[in-house]
Amino acid sequence: MISLCIVAVISFASYANVFSTQTEKRLNELKTDVAERVRTDSEIFRLAEDNLKVFEKEFMQLYLSDAKVTKEEFWSCYFVDAQGATRMKREYFDGLYGKDGNYIYGMSSFIGNNQRVDDPDFQRRLVLANRVLTRLGPAWVNRFANVHVAFPENAITLFYPEEPWGLNARADLPMNELGVIGAVSKQKNPERRSIWSGLYFDETAKKWMITYMDPVDYDGRHLITPGHDLYLTDLMERLVESSNDGTYNFIIRKDGYLVAHPSNPSDAQKWVGQLSLDKIDIPSVKEAYQRIREEIKDETAEVRIIQNKTHDSYLAVGMIRGPEWYFVRVLPVAKIRDAAHQEARRVFVEGMTVLFAVLLVVYSVMRYQAEKPLQQLTHAAEVIGSGEYGEVAEGRIPLPVQLNNEIGLLSTRFVEMAGSVKDAKENLERIVEERTQALEKANADLMEMSLLDGLTGIHNRRSFDRSLAHIFSDAKQGLGTFSVMMLDIDYFKSYNDTYGHAEGDGALKAIAAAIKGTIREEDRCFRYGGEEFVVIFNDANATAAEGIAERIIQSVHRLGIAHSESPYGIITVSGGIAEYDDAYAKPEEIVKAADQKLYIAKNKGRNRIAL
Repeated sequence: MISLCIVAVISFASYANVFSTQTEKRLNELKTDVAERVRTDSEIFRLAEDNLKVFEKEFMQLYLSDAKVTKEEFWSCYFVDAQGATRMKREYFDGLYGKDGNYIYGMSSFIGNNQRVDDPDFQRRLVLANRVLTRLGPAWVNRFANVHVAFPENAITLFYPEEPWGLNARADLPMNELGVIGAVSKQKNPERRSIWSGLYFDETAKKWMITYMDPVDYDGRHLITPGHDLYLTDLMERLVESSNDGTYNFIIRKDGYLVAHPSNPSDAQKWVGQLSLDKIDIPSVKEAYQRIREEIKDETAEVRIIQNKTHDSYLAVGMIRGPEWYFVRVLPVAKIRDAAHQEARRVFVEGMTVLFAVLLVVYSVMRYQAEKPLQQLTHAAEVIGSGEYGEVAEGRIPLPVQLNNEIGLLSTRFVEMAGSVKDAKENLERIVEERTQALEKANADLMEMSLLDGLTGIHNRRSFDRSLAHIFSDAKQGLGTFSVMMLDIDYFKSYNDTYGHAEGDGALKAIAAAIKGTIREEDRCFRYGGEEFVVIFNDANATAAEGIAERIIQSVHRLGIAHSESPYGIITVSGGIAEYDDAYAKPEEIVKAADQKLYIAKNKGRNRIAL
């Protein structure tokens, strides 16, 4: 009787333990899968941002050049329709060869009938934007619906091979007053931020889409707003999935605007422009958003698991970098609970099978007075109840399997059953180990991401401290030498005061890219803090480092970033180089030496390197 009680207690305990283990395992798999999806699918948004920076650079080079646009050139590709709207001629969409011999196609343009078009600067900006579009657009539309340029004067020009948008737009369409394009006006976006829109319905293209826009200003004046459109159908195929078991994904902005959901918005909402929570009727999304805002109060790259008890589901929430959207996978608790119960029931049934086998053995033994076989089977049941299945399966616990009767047959089946349970347990342990290794790899990837500067994409101060400590230790042991260069952007505070922090961030990213593109493969650059950068030159003395540093100075010169408050008229940098010497006792000393050289360079007029 005691043995039976032990087996029963162990069976129920095993049930509870397996249920808990399976639940944790499923949640870890969910967390790992969402982290990988978010990391992979953030690339399309980074690509959109990179593309528009290229477009802005190309356009501004043309705009600030002496390129002329005559009235005749403008009207050679535009006409005024019967409703008073100005549009690009159809042949620029169908295809023709330009004067330079290049083939032009997929282009359309629209200027609302409430806008005059006789301003020369307005005509020049339109034509110059068209030139850049015809050159860059064909290479970009394989990943995006189109490339377009909006103007504050209620005008737009597009490279959009699928749709002659500029010919189909309503003549009195007030684009610069609508929620999407209007969101980048100076009144609504005084910080001049690049923005991702929410989900909206384009009444001209008759498609659901989202838009990325990057306003371009010059001397405080809004010139153009280049942008990319992404079709909702493409986004849904990439990110939003649903299944018959109730699992589905949706995407929502941090401010509560729904971006994508497996349920299509109703036709009555097509004219809303963007879908905020007060305009949708999906209670589960509203409740999920409320729980996300309560649980996630800081910016984090880690996927968070949140339980939504109201709708009995788990929410795996990750951040899609670029538009800074929440990617949410909704997994019903019932799915995890059912899987865990199924596995736990299997273990429980096996335990109960053992229990009933013991009862049968006890009955047979008591009936035929087989005291010793009964004792052996009882002991084996206790061993199995304690989880030592291998002791029975591998024959270390003696059983009367040699008997040519029911007890011998039962003993044989008992051993086989113990072997099956042992194999199942080992298989479960192997699966848990594999999932643990996958989680450790994901954690390692997150650690690598923590060493990168969020703005410039190069390594950050934390990464520099680690790298310097390693290379300093190697040099102390006679394993090579190195030099360190501290680099500072000249007059950067006045640049931020004059042009704004958004332009300042753009300058930091451009300079970081210039430094990274100039140094050698074995060197590494870091953002030290603010406008300061630092470069470690591996296996390089001060003379060799100086040559590379001079090339960096020239590379920054070639960026030609205008800086009216600098005596040089453009953004320049100054640097100080210190070479490793055995006299340095700590890594901080060589950094201090390079910093002192930097101040010498600044005191000598900046825009130079000091050794």
